[in-house]
Amino acid sequence: MKSYTYFDAEEFLQRKVNLFDLNLDNKISAIAPENFEAVKAKAVKVFGADAEVVSFGRTIPLKKLTFTPEFTVCGSDFIHRKKWSYGDLIEIIKRLRDPDGCPWDRAQTHESIRSNAIEESYELAEAVDLKDAVKMREEAGDVMLQGLFHAVIADDEGEFNDGDLIDALCEKLITRHTHIFGSEKAADPDEALKNWEAAKAVEKGYRSTADKIASVPVTYGALMRAYKIQKIIKKTGFDFADESGAYEKVVEELEEYRNATAAEREKEGGDILFAAVNYLRMGGIDPEVALNGTTARFIKRYLYMEKRCKEEGVELKSENIDKMEEFYQEAKKVVG
Repeated sequence: MKSYTYFDAEEFLQRKVNLFDLNLDNKISAIAPENFEAVKAKAVKVFGADAEVVSFGRTIPLKKLTFTPEFTVCGSDFIHRKKWSYGDLIEIIKRLRDPDGCPWDRAQTHESIRSNAIEESYELAEAVDLKDAVKMREEAGDVMLQGLFHAVIADDEGEFNDGDLIDALCEKLITRHTHIFGSEKAADPDEALKNWEAAKAVEKGYRSTADKIASVPVTYGALMRAYKIQKIIKKTGFDFADESGAYEKVVEELEEYRNATAAEREKEGGDILFAAVNYLRMGGIDPEVALNGTTARFIKRYLYMEKRCKEEGVELKSENIDKMEEFYQEAKKVVG
């Protein structure tokens, strides 16, 4: 007997029913005239408009289906489909790591793909900054792939599998959202974050500020790490009373750097950056995001300036700095 998954229409339409095995037949029955369009719309979203369906002996594309009290979406091998599910993704990754799979994928370890997750995260962040939904979809998928690739490698090593990963994540989301799944209340985002952090402290067994500081990864970028540490310290009350105090600290550190010896300049330079992060933090600005934005704008303006110099026959060298600066200022108005 061929395997299949069965749903009645009301069950199929529930939001929590959102994962389907597209390799198997999926039968939906007890469809009423009033919910047929909703059932069809969800089926199209899950299985695709061109998926083959069988209803009382006739086989047609799902998009051509008219009212029927039941129909079955025909399962097929993922190689021949244009819609896929979570299970397909895991199977594809495992297939790539089979003994006769892809030599590159088979050779990877947790350590060898470690940097990939960082790169993919930055590419996703760039897509968000660009407000590019198509790129965002692609890059979010790449970030997801990195986590699942680690899970498949770990499964091969007997450490954990993708199911364990999902278990841990769901447990975290449930136990830390005490204002949704527990008895706590949260009237606004700040209160919700406070509840999350309190639940996290219990879960992680944090007993002191030192424990929280130790939890900040040393692998973070320098700006991000400074920002995270400062946010933790702020909650102890050890912070400037207002932004003016943070501003004065930046000025103080700049003066100390200017008067420092060559041997002292690296330390004093770090103090400038730390103070600047503090000042931005107090203004509600993430320094990592701010600096990335500035760098992106500088690149656009520089490339515009370079293009204008080429058009005007101006050589890129220090003797022509006035003309280069003129074009750079022009770039601010043209490219932003």
